[in-house]
This record gives sequence, structure tokens and C-alpha cells, in this order.
Amino acid sequence: MARLALITRGDDAGSSMTANRAIREACKEGILRNVSVMVPCDALDDAADRLKDLDHVCFGLHATMNAEWSRVRWGAVSDHLPSLVLADGTFFQSVNALRDNQPRLDEAMDELQAQLDKGRAAGFAFAYADQHMGFGRAIDGFDEAFDQWCSKEGLLNYRPYHQRLPSVATEAGDPVEQVIAQLEAVGSGQWAIVGHPAYDTEEMHETGNENMSGEDIAKDRAWQRRWFTDGRILDYCKMNDVVPIRYDEAEKLY
Repeated sequence: MARLALITRGDDAGSSMTANRAIREACKEGILRNVSVMVPCDALDDAADRLKDLDHVCFGLHATMNAEWSRVRWGAVSDHLPSLVLADGTFFQSVNALRDNQPRLDEAMDELQAQLDKGRAAGFAFAYADQHMGFGRAIDGFDEAFDQWCSKEGLLNYRPYHQRLPSVATEAGDPVEQVIAQLEAVGSGQWAIVGHPAYDTEEMHETGNENMSGEDIAKDRAWQRRWFTDGRILDYCKMNDVVPIRYDEAEKLY
């Protein structure tokens, strides 16, 4: 038995071609074993084509009801969902803004189903579902409905399997060394690390909002790609019996 079973998850496939390329690298050359797909975004078809041969990867629906960037926007797959979207049809930037609009549970569930159906039609065999930005906390009754819906659709709800690596106070020199320090701190058990792999490209520079520029987003997510691909991470996992696992290989923690 592995000393440490590590659920490795890359979010935001489909959000951009840059993300799709980086996620592919992290799966092929690194330890990424779970990929969460954003169905409402423009690069969905590119993701389906670019990632279709990754048989060792577990794909999940990254259920999406927020669009956090100022210039790069996406909206609902379904029509007539006034409680979930702005006047232009795009999602609210923040979970708090969504909550303030008093989102309706029935509209959220309709949109969830539409995203799942569209993702499956694009070719993804989803095994689990999670929530972009944790939007469910903005919708009364969503957690219970989401759990029941996952069971009905044959999806794993990520929550019972998911225990993120804790933050660790460290003087480590870069984000890769910080992840290694986190792995050292937990020692053993089943844990999860979630990143948003990307490269520092002009496409990523188009992201950003009032809190963080697109250039800073690009640099940060280029580091997050290296959480799964850097030689130091690969060597640490090999030498310390850290095994990357899929959600469908994980044990329920509660």
C-alpha cells in the first residue's frame, strides 16, 4: 500500500487552448490523473480533441456557474435562466454576486444537466463532478440536490473523497518546493492537490480581473502546471511512495 495516495486534479479544461495544452502535458509527462472540464467555455471542442486519447485519466464535469474574468466571458448552456446570469447572458463574476441575485435551485439544476449533456455529447465519459469556484454555497439546497443528481447520473460527487493538502508555513523557495513541503507535512493517507495548469501565453494574458492581472494569472498557472510535471515533484513521489490516483480509485473519507 502506498504511503500517500494523492488525488491529482487539473481544473479548467475547456477554458482555453493554453489550458488544454498544459493539461495534456501534465497528464502525459507528469502525475495529473483527474481532469475537470468547463463545458460552457469556447475551447470545449479543442479539449475533447486534444485529450481524447488519455485513457489513464479520469474526467469530471467542472460544473460552472461563475465567470470570474473581466474580458474573457462565458455563460449558461441553457436558455431562460434569469436568476443565474447577467443581462448579457454571462455568469456573475463572483459567488457573492450570484448569491445576491437569489439564484433558483431549479434553474441551477437545469443548467447542470445541460452542461453534463453537452459535455457527454462532445465525447467526455465523465466519472465525477465538482464545482467551479464552489458556487453551490450561493444556492439554497444545492448541496443535497447536487449529491442526489450525481447518484442519478452515475457520477462520483468529489466531496467525500477530497481532502486538500493543508497550507504549510515554509521558507521554500518556489511553489514546487512548497508542494513538496506540504507532502512532507502530511506524511501519509489520502490527500488531494488541485491546480489550473497553463502556460504564460498571450491567450492567458486576456484573463484577469480587478484583483489579479492576466499576466499574473498566466505566471501563477504556469507554476501550477509544474506542480504536476516538475522533475522535483516526480522524483519526490517516486522516492517517497507517493502514488497519484484517480477519483474512481480513491476511498471515501466520510
